[in-house]
Amino acid sequence: MNKEAYQSKKDQIKEASKELFFRFGFHKTSMDDIARQSGMAKPTLYYYYPKKESIFEDIVFEEAQNFMDGVKKKIPPNIPADQQIRIFLGTIYRDLTTLAGKTSGLPKIMCDDYPHGKPIVSRIGKIFRETLHPFLQAGKEQGVLNIDNEETTLSAIGLMFKFLTLEWIRQTPATERDRIVDNTIDIIANGIRRR
Repeated sequence: MNKEAYQSKKDQIKEASKELFFRFGFHKTSMDDIARQSGMAKPTLYYYYPKKESIFEDIVFEEAQNFMDGVKKKIPPNIPADQQIRIFLGTIYRDLTTLAGKTSGLPKIMCDDYPHGKPIVSRIGKIFRETLHPFLQAGKEQGVLNIDNEETTLSAIGLMFKFLTLEWIRQTPATERDRIVDNTIDIIANGIRRR
């Protein structure tokens, strides 16, 4: 089987799984259900994925990567890195707010078990660091950022932005939310900008 056909089958399995996870939740969906939904025999399904957790992880990774790719596309390439970081952080907030709205009708248990709930936000956190790192490097090279240790700075920014969850977004009034996020971005940007 060629690479395209192999990937096509995996995509078919992921789409069927997403539909089932959305409808019934992760825990109530079985490999038998996924095999039926994807139109494959169970042994064929196991050829591509050894367990449903593997399917779920693939879906979460893909969804998180797509989310972050969408954020990166909104950052103008020809502006100083300190401005790119501001736009990056603001865009993450706005896009997570949109995601929170799209998933607001899901029961809490499904948010825990569905890729658009806690798992995707956790994975976005990991990709967040990978995406932010080049901006920090560019800022050092451009002389606009004052950073002694990039890893420590990444960890600090990640911790400062950790409050930004779908649950917090849903529970906090928009004006208060906007003010908190804007202040957090100001603190981060002012803290790393060269004076």
